[in-house]
Amino acid sequence: MKKKVLIVIVALIIMYLLFVTIDCIRLRNAKNDAKPFITISLAEYENGNKYTGLGYSVKYYKNSQQDTNGDMLEKSYGAEFRLFDKILIWAWVE
Repeated sequence: MKKKVLIVIVALIIMYLLFVTIDCIRLRNAKNDAKPFITISLAEYENGNKYTGLGYSVKYYKNSQQDTNGDMLEKSYGAEFRLFDKILIWAWVE
């Protein structure tokens, strides 16, 4: 009985690690501000957005400027992926 429970727990941990790894790679290679597969919350800041997934978060940094026509232009200049909001997995800044 204990062996079956241990096998189920190990299988769940492996599936979660695969899920986080796949989403991490997908978000790193995304062209625009992509959301996690399962988004729990969204926090909007003055300089960007933070999406929280299942045990991880991704924060995009943006610059807002007004052009000559009065339109607001937003340009992404960075992102970071954190596991449990503590461990930095990857980040990029232009």
